[in-house]
Amino acid sequence: MSDTNINQDIGQQLLSYCKDDIFSQDKQSDLYGIRLGAYELFKKHGLPTSKNENWKYTNISQKLKKIPESTSDSPVPLNLNNFINNFDIMRKLKDTNDTVLVFMDGSLQMQLSIIDKNLKNIEIVSLKNDVPEWALEIISDKHSENTNEIFNLNTVLMQDGALINIKENNGKTDNIYIVHVGNNNGFFNYRHVINIQDSARVNVTELKISNKSDICALYTSSIIWKIGDNSIVNNVKYQAHNQLTVGFNQQYADVGNNAEFNSFTISSGSKLLREFRSVSCNGSRSDISISGINLLDGDSHIYTSLLVRHKAPNSTSREKYRSILNDNSRGVFQGNIIVDQDAQKTIAKQSIDALILSNHAEHDAKPELEIYADDVQCGHGATTGQISLESLFYLKSRGIPEEEARSLLIQAFLLEALDEIKDRSAIKIFGDVMNNILNRVSKGSLHV
Repeated sequence: MSDTNINQDIGQQLLSYCKDDIFSQDKQSDLYGIRLGAYELFKKHGLPTSKNENWKYTNISQKLKKIPESTSDSPVPLNLNNFINNFDIMRKLKDTNDTVLVFMDGSLQMQLSIIDKNLKNIEIVSLKNDVPEWALEIISDKHSENTNEIFNLNTVLMQDGALINIKENNGKTDNIYIVHVGNNNGFFNYRHVINIQDSARVNVTELKISNKSDICALYTSSIIWKIGDNSIVNNVKYQAHNQLTVGFNQQYADVGNNAEFNSFTISSGSKLLREFRSVSCNGSRSDISISGINLLDGDSHIYTSLLVRHKAPNSTSREKYRSILNDNSRGVFQGNIIVDQDAQKTIAKQSIDALILSNHAEHDAKPELEIYADDVQCGHGATTGQISLESLFYLKSRGIPEEEARSLLIQAFLLEALDEIKDRSAIKIFGDVMNNILNRVSKGSLHV
């Protein structure tokens, strides 16, 4: 069977899955009309193929032959202490006394989560419950303007998610941790909606991990951010899937006036991972930073697509990504900055750099600028190469052994990107993880 036929077959499997799901939904649900509209769009457009420009470098059929069948071999832990014993990082999260939301296979586990009900400025509701009006409005608005096929698929199938409403907290910064654990084989879909009201400050940290190395999972996820005026939001995401996982992440953010949004992602593992991030600078004097590192080995394929749109004047955005590739892996980066005619005085920079450690690895970069304003400062740059022989020779000439010299150069390459993390609390929690990444990567091991 050809790749095209396999791709069409996967598309038909997904369509059948959506059909069964949509007609099993409660027609009285507030979300039913939105789900049905998304189903009609997915039925019309289907699964993207490599003929689609945005999917030119991703052939789904090479990574996904069929939807994984669900299993229940790994039951959900019955209590928090049992769960903490299995994941060391959870012990640190428990000691913070901050909000921790734990999802297993896409479903929120309240018995494993930590939610202080005395926090009057934070409202958290499961998507499975009655959807608040504010969340319904955000979901509806994003659906009405969105034609992304994966987003529509996620809209039809979203099984659960966190609806988080954050109010101003007297100048204090709230910390929220969202932990996703892959526990079983199967197809999972979740949707988060995070509403940041005016003048609020929050750090949102996401952790995505596979519980076992042999879990075969397919998932879609979407996060919709609405960021109010004068607010500050720091988002750090760490995802370390096994080599059998296929994932599609969607992130959308609408940013108001004089707001700051910093988002950083660390990705490793996965058979196929597509990361799409779209940020709309709707207000003036906003400051946006979208950055991260991708660590690829084996036959992993990680596709990162960024879209930043400036709609108002005097806003700033920075995109900085670093990728390290080994073995037969492939990385793709597509970044687009759009500056509308009204967005004068915009400053936008984009930097994409890849370090290749194997003769069989491949990295493709496609930076784009669409400028419709006259008074702007915009630029982009992309590099792909191996460790500089000149730099290596320089360090060796100073008495540093070659292996150590290579390690230093690799670490320096990553540290420049890690400097973009603004959330000091995340650095404290993930300090050991960060050090582990640097140590293992410098020794040629990219699966962290």
